[in-house]
Amino acid sequence: MSNNITLPNIGCAAWGWREVEIPEYFHTISNQGIRSVEVNAHPQAPKHLLNDGDDESVSKIATWAQEAGVDIICIAGRNNFTIPEAADLEKEIQRIERFVDIAQQLGAKFVRLLSGDHRNDHILPDVFPRLHYAFNRIGDYAEKRGIKITIENHGGPTATGQRVARIMEGIKSPAVGVNYDPANFLNQGTDPLMALRYILPWVNYSHWKDVKWTNGGPQFCAFGKGEIVWQPIIQELLNAGYQGYWVVEYEEPSDVEDGTKESINNLCKMLGM
Repeated sequence: MSNNITLPNIGCAAWGWREVEIPEYFHTISNQGIRSVEVNAHPQAPKHLLNDGDDESVSKIATWAQEAGVDIICIAGRNNFTIPEAADLEKEIQRIERFVDIAQQLGAKFVRLLSGDHRNDHILPDVFPRLHYAFNRIGDYAEKRGIKITIENHGGPTATGQRVARIMEGIKSPAVGVNYDPANFLNQGTDPLMALRYILPWVNYSHWKDVKWTNGGPQFCAFGKGEIVWQPIIQELLNAGYQGYWVVEYEEPSDVEDGTKESINNLCKMLGM
């Protein structure tokens, strides 16, 4: 099933490593044979980059990556572009521009962003124009610096494939695409294969974990250890010509090293590597 997928296409997402200091994180992933890594830029990941990572902090991260022999492929940021007040939205866009600058400094190709509000109840119509405006702004800023934006399906305005497509249809910047996370769709009650068919033209990045049911509810787990039927999903992506990163995201910090290793092994087997 490999379709020219090679080991450099396999990466490690940063969220599960939020409680691990960056040098240890980089060396551990490198020792697992993976070169491509994300770095968090998130207020709940203080051992990585904070929202306003200064140049000195960014320089240290670049040095640590070089020492560990890894490539930083993505800055995984947190943002909220559903803010209703125009002045506050402008401040948020300017804050996210800093993530693009950091990506450029670190040689990363992507900045991963969210839409904002994660609630899955009715989405007010004026949310989508705000998202279109903000992502076009940040897309233009990123394009001038050779960086791509990837919007993760993460609930709320991105809980379904139809909603993600509605967002993308209003974004003109070619620098903006979608980070396809099948498990996030299923966790929100959305069929990940059907969702993929709505968003295929825009997928430029991907996250891979699994979902199992515990005590009547969904819970994330290692890739290949849950209940998602993977072959049709992966084949759909490959048939569409996807050649981007396949980034494992094991989210539980307590056993993130073992969970990541298991996920990478299972993903490589699934991809025929």
